[in-house]
Amino acid sequence: MTENQRLKIFRKFLKATQEDFGTSLGLTQAGYSDIERGKNSVSGKIKILLKREHNINLNWLEVGEGEMFSAIIEDNELEADKLGNDQLFFERLQSEIERLQSEINRLTAENTKYLNLMNAKNQTTESLDAKSIKR
Repeated sequence: MTENQRLKIFRKFLKATQEDFGTSLGLTQAGYSDIERGKNSVSGKIKILLKREHNINLNWLEVGEGEMFSAIIEDNELEADKLGNDQLFFERLQSEIERLQSEINRLTAENTKYLNLMNAKNQTTESLDAKSIKR
């Protein structure tokens, strides 16, 4: 997987459009799209902005190792405007957690329904087998 592909994954995780994400990096939608498509590489300047604006783990971006987000937050990143971005990030993260929990609940219910159907099928099969043996 390339840096460009990981950058797309990162953007989609944030649920940002190409236009909004590109704007956060000082790019137009078309300019950012060229990066995602691999037409242009992820420049050093873009990496600096990704680290500063979105707290991306550059090691993850470059080689796919480690976590998507950098674990260390520098003191100078705790400015008031950055806190607003962090708040938005955590709200999106909380929303994603809630969505995943809902999906887990849905799949659990679906799995329970499937197991109940399989048990009913097995009971019916056993009942029919027992009747055919008696004949």
